[in-house]
Amino acid sequence: MQRMTDQPIKMDVTTTTPQKWRGNTLAIALYDNGHPQDALSECGEEVKKEVLRLIKEGWIKGKAGETLLIPAPNDSAILAKRLLLVGMGEEKKINPESLRGLGAQLAALCHKHQISTLNFLINLDKHNQIKRWKVMEALAEGVWLGSYRFDHYCAEKKEASKKIKPSKILFSICQERSARCRKLLDKVAATCRGVYLARDLGNQPGNLLTPQILAEQAVNLANNFPIKTTVLTEKALIKKKMNGILAVGQGSQNSPRLITMEYRKGGDKPLLAVVGKAVTFDSGGISLKSANKMEEMKFDMCGGAAVFGFMQAIAEMKLPLNVVGIVPAAENLPSSTAQRPGDIIQTAKGLFVEVINTDAEGRLILADALHHAESFNPAVTIDLATLTGACVVALGSHASGIMGNSDTLLRSIQKIGDNCGDRVWPLPLFDAYQEQIRSTVADIKNVGGPGGGTSTAGCFLSRFVDEKRRWAHIDIAGTAWDMSGSKPHFPKGATGVGVRLLCQYAEKFFV
Repeated sequence: MQRMTDQPIKMDVTTTTPQKWRGNTLAIALYDNGHPQDALSECGEEVKKEVLRLIKEGWIKGKAGETLLIPAPNDSAILAKRLLLVGMGEEKKINPESLRGLGAQLAALCHKHQISTLNFLINLDKHNQIKRWKVMEALAEGVWLGSYRFDHYCAEKKEASKKIKPSKILFSICQERSARCRKLLDKVAATCRGVYLARDLGNQPGNLLTPQILAEQAVNLANNFPIKTTVLTEKALIKKKMNGILAVGQGSQNSPRLITMEYRKGGDKPLLAVVGKAVTFDSGGISLKSANKMEEMKFDMCGGAAVFGFMQAIAEMKLPLNVVGIVPAAENLPSSTAQRPGDIIQTAKGLFVEVINTDAEGRLILADALHHAESFNPAVTIDLATLTGACVVALGSHASGIMGNSDTLLRSIQKIGDNCGDRVWPLPLFDAYQEQIRSTVADIKNVGGPGGGTSTAGCFLSRFVDEKRRWAHIDIAGTAWDMSGSKPHFPKGATGVGVRLLCQYAEKFFV
């Protein structure tokens, strides 16, 4: 599988003033408050006068999302050929997520107008609490995230994209710490390349991304980065009695795999375990899904894709930490060999599970994977999965659900999610939900009835984690893909959700 896009737009920091900077286009941030901006004062009186005239005449007001591309005044002090006026909205309301959207918008404008080099001037006053280097980080993330395209199978688009030369965006906002900011841009690039990998894997169709092919991608990671990869095939899964994974995959001719990726560069530091569900295609099995939007069930492996992207990112950044990434991969299809509703399986932990619904398959493969994670004795275990439609009903596409056994852990992840844009919202694991999954013929059943579906799924997973282990489960069913195109930094398809969240969490608590 080839990379769809490597580095769409180059980014750097400039310490050159606008009067001395030579380039194609100078972008100036304008705010919706009716007052001249500090950025204008750096451009000379001619530019300032022209911009204020355009504002006064209503050509642009500074509202969020507004842009206006004009020739630079002939008698101006700047050397740029064009000016791009960018509306920021109310300055007090600017936040990292809005800046990511702006970064994606800048990338789109560079592409649309074939801007070779763009120097972006943005100043924030004392009313805004965002640090200047954080502004650049969010903008750079937006440029990267918004530039992603999955057009590898569109011959015409792919050929046309080859003819477009990559643009370069310079940020004039952190001049006093340019070395630190350049390092930060490298970090953003590595993280976003991880997001790209997660998106690429999620967007691949089921016929071209089977469990075996996904395992081959893990081997490729090991060949390119200091990651040790181990793949358990069907025979090994049988030997280790991982019947949860085997049961889900037994209806397909494409046999399941358990992928383990180890990155150990942290010496004697504690270990973080990250587990991601990867059902490479989910038809629902015998409990067949409806035909409407079933093609989107190629996205049912986005939890596993996030683990892949995360592992690549931390390895590229050479972070001094210890991580094990575990991805159970299976294809859930109906056939004469598929598991049936009413079947009872014994998981690797030894618990017997009554299968009520074969479309509640993700928790079955995660059961064995979480038990496998226990063998590494991690300090913290985090799993990500497109697990329940009930989570989409509860939270929509605006946040992932999070559950676990440590309030401190959940609050830490929630805070990081608010900062990076991969937002999570806590849901309960009350004992009453545990009662819902009690079976009369086995230890537990894989669904707990029509109510509280996300929490009962979380309770199911909790049975396979040591009670003394800090553990968090993140349900990304509503956030793993987006077909609306409503956010400029989330092109249609897989979002790569979880990669930036995991990177920031790991760097803060395990480095």
